[in-house]
Amino acid sequence: MLAARAQERPEATAIELVGAGGLSYAAWNQRARAVGHGLIARGVQPGDRVVVQASGDWIAFAIGYVGVQAAGAIAVPVLASGGDEHIARVHAEAGAVGVIAHAPVGGCPGWSQAVHEIEAGQPSGPTGVEVRGEDDAEILFTSGTTGRPKGVVSTHDNLTHAVRERGGGVSAPLAAVRSVLHALPPASNAGQSLMVQTLSAVPHTMIVPEKFDAEGFLDIAQESRPDDVVLVPAHALALLRVKARFDLSGVRQVRTTSAPISAATLARLAELFPEASIVNMYTSTESWPARLRMRFDLDRPFSLGRAHGGSEVRIVDEAGEPVPAGVSGSVQLRAEGVRPRRYWNDTGASTSVFGAGQWVSTGDIGRLDDAGYFYLEDRSADTVNVGGRNVSTLAAQGVLEEHPDVEEAAAFGLPHPTLGEYLIAAVIGSDDLDSDQVRSFAAARLGEADAPKRVVRVERFPRNVLGKVVKRELIESMSALLAQHGDHDEMASDTERAVAAIWARVLDVAPAMIGPGAEWVSLGGSSLEAAEVALLVSDELGREVPERALNVNPTVRAFAAVVDGAPLVNDGELRSIRRVSRGAAG
Repeated sequence: MLAARAQERPEATAIELVGAGGLSYAAWNQRARAVGHGLIARGVQPGDRVVVQASGDWIAFAIGYVGVQAAGAIAVPVLASGGDEHIARVHAEAGAVGVIAHAPVGGCPGWSQAVHEIEAGQPSGPTGVEVRGEDDAEILFTSGTTGRPKGVVSTHDNLTHAVRERGGGVSAPLAAVRSVLHALPPASNAGQSLMVQTLSAVPHTMIVPEKFDAEGFLDIAQESRPDDVVLVPAHALALLRVKARFDLSGVRQVRTTSAPISAATLARLAELFPEASIVNMYTSTESWPARLRMRFDLDRPFSLGRAHGGSEVRIVDEAGEPVPAGVSGSVQLRAEGVRPRRYWNDTGASTSVFGAGQWVSTGDIGRLDDAGYFYLEDRSADTVNVGGRNVSTLAAQGVLEEHPDVEEAAAFGLPHPTLGEYLIAAVIGSDDLDSDQVRSFAAARLGEADAPKRVVRVERFPRNVLGKVVKRELIESMSALLAQHGDHDEMASDTERAVAAIWARVLDVAPAMIGPGAEWVSLGGSSLEAAEVALLVSDELGREVPERALNVNPTVRAFAAVVDGAPLVNDGELRSIRRVSRGAAG
């Protein structure tokens, strides 16, 4: 495909690296072939694996990536930002014979050289190696937000399927060039699909900055006026935080991909790019090129669309049988006429994900409506089981991001001694953000059963290279933060001391573990215990406090303030508060 494009439009720009220059199709083809010859001279055989280190230099990556395949070998892209230890681990798991990198990589046996060193003095003609569509082309290690990354193997046919059929009857010299601006990294499924898109018969130019900077990205969009802008949710949110104004009327389409994005964020993108259609793409590294896409529609703001480009989607139960419209289940995708992917050296995982009939499990939970529109409900690994009831983290995140003070939300489950788990959310937002008010906002829209029991404001989220929130790291940090609930600050009033004593008895927790900042749910409280607390407050403190008060006032100090302001029981006189024992609970 690259050779064909180089013959059709040799001097056209395939990749423009902002501030560093462009790569024409002719130069890309010649230099990739030279790299292929250089690899063969170093003993690389068809089927060998070669790690291709990816930094912000998309041009060097594109040349090295195709050069590996020109030698008949299998490219193993890996981000330089992961560090030598990560690259060495990927190198070992792939059984690679060498590394293409701008500098030597420690811990990797075999050779390690830069593109310019490998191509030096080599011919730029065909390598003479036969490469078939069914041959393996790459092993891409997944981002691993919920577990250890797995190597996903793609054939040449699979990688190029989405673009092979485009441009039938197109006269390349006369066709308008479609430009696409993005800041996705190499070594990602989304980024590489955009690179391969430049090989379509429809003329394309991919515009990429060396690194993402929100204001700089908008400046590029204003100056270059690309037809398309492609964003991951983290980049979209960063653009929305920019205060400076830009003329973005030249952008005709904004595509979001790689991770779930809320309807509120899509609506705000539509305001930022006033002349663009906003399109959301749903797929996974394993299921590509099968995908769904949806132009943002106020009539269906939460749908991710219908199957696209020869793709199919279905929802299945635990036995793998399709379920009716409206019923939730596991999401499976497949693409007609394409060889599916598989995991590298992991037959067990391949069997569970890549099923019969070429259906691929995405690891998500969703449903279809009667018109075939798809609704994503949650990642299977992220769904929170609260007392035997599955609660969606995506639904909570979407509602939280509708709040004007919230920029981004991440919901997740934490262990609970009686419910199994409870839902909590971390949010990034304005300085005026009131966590309790935001939680009440979510509860009013979702209902108490599906709302997070606590909202915590944070400055940043742990993220992977695509900007996805790494929830396992967030859970660890949040658990450590909440473990500090046994603070030793002095109680400010007799009511606080009395409330702490009641909680200690009801939850069977030592009073010494309960400070004024202790939080009801994280101590093990649920609606059942809340009813008992309300009775004890009525009996011992003479105040009429509803059970639901603990949902919106979850700390000792906040709940004690509610007690102080509550009406007296039966209009009687408030009884004196007894001093409580500092001994063990119970």
